[in-house]
Amino acid sequence: MLQALAVPPTAVDAGFDAPADPIPTSPQLVRQAAACLVADNQLDEAFCLVDSAARQHPDSQELVSMLALISEARHDWAKASVYLERLVRLQGSTVTAETLSHWVRVLRCQGQVERAARLAGNALRMYPGHVLLESEHQTLNSILVAKAAKPGA
Repeated sequence: MLQALAVPPTAVDAGFDAPADPIPTSPQLVRQAAACLVADNQLDEAFCLVDSAARQHPDSQELVSMLALISEARHDWAKASVYLERLVRLQGSTVTAETLSHWVRVLRCQGQVERAARLAGNALRMYPGHVLLESEHQTLNSILVAKAAKPGA
């Protein structure tokens, strides 16, 4: 048996206008949503979500660091470098050793060995004995020594 249901037209329109899943807007909610996407290996979707939120919150260190990390995971070294440089500016005098070690690694992956070595040296002056920075600095110095030893270098 077929029954007709009387529904006011405004209720039907409201159903079509309502988004299925609201898009998170706060950096904390975006971080959680992006983490789920990354866990599902949906890096492009996670990047788009965070990038959109970062346009609304351009000074959010949390969002900029997520853009850098997602770019690293995608092996998009150029974007990762841009976001890490931006994060260093945002952090200012409170820049973390982790931020600097990520930037050193990204520069090395881009083939900017000399720049990465200088940054690692400067970072070690700020954070003496930091394990990741020490390791990167040693690796970079080894690369530079080997490069200098090659004939025609």
